[in-house]
Amino acid sequence: MRRTRNGFTLMELILVLAILVIVAAVAIPALSTMFSTHNLDAAKDAVHTQLTKARNKALEEGRVYKFAVKANTGTFRIAPDGDEFWGGSGSAGDDSGMGPESAVIEGNLPEKVCFSPKQGVGNSSGSGDWSIVATFLADGTALEDVAVGLSLDGSTNPVMINVKAATGAVATQPPPSPMGMGAH
Repeated sequence: MRRTRNGFTLMELILVLAILVIVAAVAIPALSTMFSTHNLDAAKDAVHTQLTKARNKALEEGRVYKFAVKANTGTFRIAPDGDEFWGGSGSAGDDSGMGPESAVIEGNLPEKVCFSPKQGVGNSSGSGDWSIVATFLADGTALEDVAVGLSLDGSTNPVMINVKAATGAVATQPPPSPMGMGAH
């Protein structure tokens, strides 16, 4: 006569735990990459929105607005052109909505995403740590064609956001394919 058992042996439990550890070791790097890509997409959308916001504010208020960044960081700033907005420490002031600093918008990109320095960030003069990337004129056009690069920490394939001078239009360009440039 056979006896039935009511549980699992220690060997069976160890085997199941070992399989779970192996599956987790394979899945965690894949999930990490997925979340990093999500952060880059969110940053791309945020910068596209903020550049469009700077253009719209220039049109609505009838004055020049600038979009500036701190190179190799994820910090950006939108403010009208003028010493009262770009002089001194470059802080956004209080949030009371009163005074000249209420026109200033500052923000940060998602974690581990920064403005790419080799795409022209840092080549325009600014105030303090700020590098002027795009200047929108009162008619909604931009001062010059601009390419703003965004990259994950350590990445060599930035996502590009382009501003056209003639129209002030903002468009996103995907990163180059790692499988070879221009291969179809």
